[in-house]
Amino acid sequence: MRLALALLLLSSPAFATWKPEYASAPQDVQDRYRQAQLTEAAQKRFAFKSCCAHADVVKTQFRVNKSNGQDEWYWLNPASGQYQRIPPDIIHWGASAPGGQPTLFVIGADPVCFWPPDGGI
Repeated sequence: MRLALALLLLSSPAFATWKPEYASAPQDVQDRYRQAQLTEAAQKRFAFKSCCAHADVVKTQFRVNKSNGQDEWYWLNPASGQYQRIPPDIIHWGASAPGGQPTLFVIGADPVCFWPPDGGI
């Protein structure tokens, strides 16, 4: 399962395309990502609903700021080398990606879907 998730995370931030390594992921993982949709709030900002149809998973590092009483998530943009805040309206609270790892879908440098890790950081 971890290998399948790692393969999904190897994609670079660009427009979504079906990559050959996705086919080696278990069918339930493939189905879960194909069915993944933006949050209702994010659907108001974007002209699409599917996370996978327009965005790719980016392999990156995450940070969380818990100092203000709420979780503020950040991702390391590989292109800029800078941490950027993950917009709160794209976070799927109470749900997790296959394997329980933090998972971020982006279009270019624009985050569109994020699942925090099981158990936090």
